[in-house]
Amino acid sequence: MKFKPLVPLVLASTWLAAPQSHAFDVVEAGQPVVTGEPSRVGPPWNHRSTFNIPGTATDVAFGGYAKLDIFYDFDYDLGASTTPFNVLDDSNRTDGRTRFTAAESRLNFRTHTRTDRGVLTTYFEGHFMPDEKFNLRHAYGEMNGLLAGQTWTNFMSFVATPRTLALGSPKGYAFDRKAQLRYTRSIGKGTLAVALEDPDTVIARANVSPDPNSAASGDSPLPDLTLRYEYRRLFTLSLLARKLSTNDEVAQVDDSATGYGALAQISLPLFNGLTFKGNVIGGSGIGNYMGNPGNTGHRRAPDVYVENGKLETVDLTAFGVSLNQPLSRDWFASVGFSRLKQDLPETEYGEHFETLDYGFANLIWDVTARMMVGVELQRVDLEQVNGESETANRLQTSFLYQF
Repeated sequence: MKFKPLVPLVLASTWLAAPQSHAFDVVEAGQPVVTGEPSRVGPPWNHRSTFNIPGTATDVAFGGYAKLDIFYDFDYDLGASTTPFNVLDDSNRTDGRTRFTAAESRLNFRTHTRTDRGVLTTYFEGHFMPDEKFNLRHAYGEMNGLLAGQTWTNFMSFVATPRTLALGSPKGYAFDRKAQLRYTRSIGKGTLAVALEDPDTVIARANVSPDPNSAASGDSPLPDLTLRYEYRRLFTLSLLARKLSTNDEVAQVDDSATGYGALAQISLPLFNGLTFKGNVIGGSGIGNYMGNPGNTGHRRAPDVYVENGKLETVDLTAFGVSLNQPLSRDWFASVGFSRLKQDLPETEYGEHFETLDYGFANLIWDVTARMMVGVELQRVDLEQVNGESETANRLQTSFLYQF
């Protein structure tokens, strides 16, 4: 099925002669959204009606949704959005806890202005995570492939992202929003994007009370450099290079190190609508890109640690797989498993996590094009560097109303 675009066809660009690719092309309903789109939960995704500001060449589109999440935690309170690292805190233990929250609800608006150099787009979005106060998610402008502002990091991709009820991608997937300067252009049937992004060095703390698995921040002297190639929303390859620094933030050590990473994702149609999605990541000093912005566990995967007076990068590997199946026009199910693993020395960092496994299974009913009801079972298995392990189970039920 084809959908009409949100705005009239883009005028021919006179700024750059080469073909350009916008960072947020319209995608078919039911597909994961691309950079900065209004919603990642349920159809109709980014299809919004627009209106023109009288007397101008600017169209405006408003969007968002109201979402109620009902959680039942069997072992640990995993928070207002599923935060697997909550099992590292004994105060989160529970014999059973029910929580209702609408904090994921969000508001956004977008403008498209036709100019003699092409279409200029701006986008702003916020939600109420994690503290039920309105917090910024996206704020950027884009024209002829040049994007400036805050949005999804260029290192991540939605090609292999499964449809879940939990906010954000499962652990084991890159997931972050960064202030950045990005340029995107078409190359054949694919797109190539390069970006300079806001750096942030997350430094592992060693046995610091009262939170022995906490992290500190260091100043980074250079922006992070990311490169991503995506082919028809079927395959993605991303690269990342970083300069990391302590600047006396931990143990009076002033040192720097180089971080690097690579990501590959695939979406493979199988049969009868069944799709296999796979994600693999490897690198060193890239833990800050593996979090869920808005979750308190975002900093549990540090970039670096201090050993013998020197700054060392944390080696990290991750993968995720999922099966996604439309059961009918209105019903959808998915199941997935992912793993995030980091390498820290046991001597001083035994309280930090070493391996995090995350699994989920869900059933989703798209009641209408703008209403969804779903139920999802989530499981967390976490092992610390010192060998201790914990398990948590959560049942999530969600009601979502788009507008």
